[in-house]
Amino acid sequence: MKIEKLHIYGFGKHENVEISLMNGINVFYGENEAGKSTIQQFILHILFGFPQKNAQLLRYEPKSGAMYGGKIHLIDQFGARVIIERVKGKASGDVTLYFEDGTRGGEKELSSLLHSYSRTDFEAIFSFSLLQLQGFEKMTEEELTRTLLTSGTTGMDMLTSVETQFVKEMGELFKPTGKKPLINQKMEELRALELAWKQQMEEVQMYEPSIKRLHELELLIAERLEEEKNISDQLQQYLQWKQLKPIKEKEIALEQALNKIDHQTFPSDGIRRYEQIKDKETSVKIANEQIKEELKLITTSKTVLSQEKLEAIQAFLNNESEWHELRAKRIQIEEEQSKTLQSQMQQLALIGVDWEKSLTEMVQADVSIGKEDKLVSFLKKQEQLDRQIVQENRLLQMKKEDFAKHQHHLNESKRTNRSSSQKNNPNGIAFLLVAVILLIGFTFSFLQANWIIALTTVLISVIVYVGFTFLLKTLQQTNDVQKYEHLLLKEQQALKEQIERLEYTIRELEGEKSEIGHQVRAFLAEYHISEQLSPSLLPKVFNRLRMIQEQQMLLDQMETKLYEVSKRLQTLFGRAKEVAAIQLIEEMLFHQLREYYLTEKRKAEEQGFKAEKIEQLETKIQETRLVLTTYAKKVGELFKEANVETEEDYYTAFNIYEEKLALTKEIEQIRMQLDNREINMHDFNESFETDCKEKLQASQQARNQLLEEKATLQYKTKMLIENDEQSERLQLLEQKKTELYELVKKWAAYKAVVEAIQQTFAQLKEKRLPEVLEYAQSYFRTLTADVYEALILSPEGNFEAVRSNGQRFKIAELSQATKEQAYISLRIALAVALKGTTPFPIIMDDPFVHFDRFRLQHMVQLMTELQKKHQLLYFTCHENMRYGWKDAHIVEVADILAGSGGNVK
Repeated sequence: MKIEKLHIYGFGKHENVEISLMNGINVFYGENEAGKSTIQQFILHILFGFPQKNAQLLRYEPKSGAMYGGKIHLIDQFGARVIIERVKGKASGDVTLYFEDGTRGGEKELSSLLHSYSRTDFEAIFSFSLLQLQGFEKMTEEELTRTLLTSGTTGMDMLTSVETQFVKEMGELFKPTGKKPLINQKMEELRALELAWKQQMEEVQMYEPSIKRLHELELLIAERLEEEKNISDQLQQYLQWKQLKPIKEKEIALEQALNKIDHQTFPSDGIRRYEQIKDKETSVKIANEQIKEELKLITTSKTVLSQEKLEAIQAFLNNESEWHELRAKRIQIEEEQSKTLQSQMQQLALIGVDWEKSLTEMVQADVSIGKEDKLVSFLKKQEQLDRQIVQENRLLQMKKEDFAKHQHHLNESKRTNRSSSQKNNPNGIAFLLVAVILLIGFTFSFLQANWIIALTTVLISVIVYVGFTFLLKTLQQTNDVQKYEHLLLKEQQALKEQIERLEYTIRELEGEKSEIGHQVRAFLAEYHISEQLSPSLLPKVFNRLRMIQEQQMLLDQMETKLYEVSKRLQTLFGRAKEVAAIQLIEEMLFHQLREYYLTEKRKAEEQGFKAEKIEQLETKIQETRLVLTTYAKKVGELFKEANVETEEDYYTAFNIYEEKLALTKEIEQIRMQLDNREINMHDFNESFETDCKEKLQASQQARNQLLEEKATLQYKTKMLIENDEQSERLQLLEQKKTELYELVKKWAAYKAVVEAIQQTFAQLKEKRLPEVLEYAQSYFRTLTADVYEALILSPEGNFEAVRSNGQRFKIAELSQATKEQAYISLRIALAVALKGTTPFPIIMDDPFVHFDRFRLQHMVQLMTELQKKHQLLYFTCHENMRYGWKDAHIVEVADILAGSGGNVK
């Protein structure tokens, strides 16, 4: 199998890319992250399906939303070309195969094409990379040998790891002489639990009578259950009989109805045959009548036009060209008239005018430039008044706000003045307070006989008097407040006058605006223009009005031309009626005249052939009579077969026969429902169901009594022989048995897999390994430049490399690169050995990075030899590998731009 071309719809960073491949070596070169591995994974994904979303493998879905998937063009081992297309769909994608013969296939055909190989099997044999070689350094001798062995026989490296893992799992589960494995521990626990359980069960033997009665009860309960089962079976049979009884009754009724009409016979496909004969008979009768009518027409004397009238018609036919020109001209005028009228209506609609009501007035209106200027001046004046009113209103608002502020200040001043007045009244109170203080002080001083108190009282009185004097001086300032209040009143009055003047001015302006608005509305109403139209649009409106008037003039001219053309057409149509005495249609005038002329001319020519035509028609009439006689005979045969005499009886017989067939079919369906079961109408009586239910209820009651007795005995026995510790121990014993069973089942599964793997290794080692080793030794000698002459398997089952001097080395003793060369030799040898059955391409992802310059040259030489019989796909990021092969097909991966639709060849 060889890959010819890759067509990537969308995969990773690559979109809409076609890559052509050739036989031999194809080198995919690109730096890191150029998309080499993406192309390698594209091949594997298309061949073996997209991985699940939760799988470890990447799906490489395009981030830009392009179609996910692509196609691979290849040639199979038989030389036929096949296209494999896989796109996003179900879990692994929807795959379609296109073959050369035009047929298509799916997963089944793809599996056959790939020889039932899975992706794991394919990668293990025909695809390997540096990642698979990097783990060699950490392998033991046994692991390395097993890896090489599996690679050389099957290519399935994972079998070794699976076997090792399962052996380890088995050791953790069970060892014959171990104590720590889980199965060994469970067996010890079970021995101890079973011993304790047996000791407790020995104590139960003393309760043998109760146990014996329990056994008897179990037998009685089983008998009752069997009896109930028999009754239930009988009841089920009765219910089935009851269900099938109406069907059986219906079958009997249908059979009786069928017996009544079973004698009826009817011709096969009789209705179709009868109606077909009748249709043919009707057709012949119609043809016969037509012949008779034609004969009648021929024998009837016909009026033939004179030669002069025929010549007049022929002369009038010369006016056909003029007629068609006039009609074409009329159509042209009507179309132009329609277009002009439509344009006029559009212009009227644009300026918002109802053309049906105002068209006449609009056409007659004065749309001169002077009128337009007059309207524009009105609107400008109106706009100027609007601005003045807005300005005056704004000034009025400011004055009103100033008036409100002055009013507020005036109110504040009045409140302050009232407070000052109230404070001037307490002057007498101050003197009274001083007197009171002096009186109290002197009295207290006299009583205490202390003159210091009297002196202190005098000082306090002086301080109080001085304070009140200062207060009185402060209150004198209220006169200034009164002056301020008077000034505010004066300014307020001035503001009030200004507000009145502004309001008067605004009223005057609004009156003038109203007058202008009235004039504008009257002007616009005269032209049927909307009052809400912007002044800036008025020039356009007047232009459209002028255009409407021009269009109306054109329409009037067209109307005049149309009248002249129509008048000439009517004149010609009148002349046509004079020369031809037939009903004429204007649209088909000359066609009718020409047909009329030809018909009349033909009549004149056919006048001499009437006798011959009459003889032919009479012969046809005789033939139709014979055909009708034959049809009548066939109808008689059908009536005889149906045993009827009239058509009505024939259809009645058909209905009876159809009923017979329907009854037969319905009886067959009923017998299918009965499934050939014999139903005797007298097997059961109506009271059988009630009797069975009563028996079943009685048996259930007796069984319930036995169950109650059994439960009582079990409870007593349980109370005697069981306690909580014993129950828990029994439960624990069963639990441990279950756990042991699961562990043993798991160990047995591991054992079976390990033995199967070992048996597979043994068989493959005997059958395939010798051939593979022969190829591998040759390749290993080539790669090591004959430093090693053999790669053998020792009697102990370990791989050894033999140098040219006979010295032997275990695989683990070789260098990393030499171990990789041994592995690659075995892998390539296996692929070559399988070429006869599975000739797949060999895919290599940069596996030679550890090779030195000389051994790399040997590897290049080996691949050059292999390319003669194998297609090789080599992915590398090392620039020097581009020049390793002279005839290699180089694919520059960096040149493939995502979304560019690049085609790399």
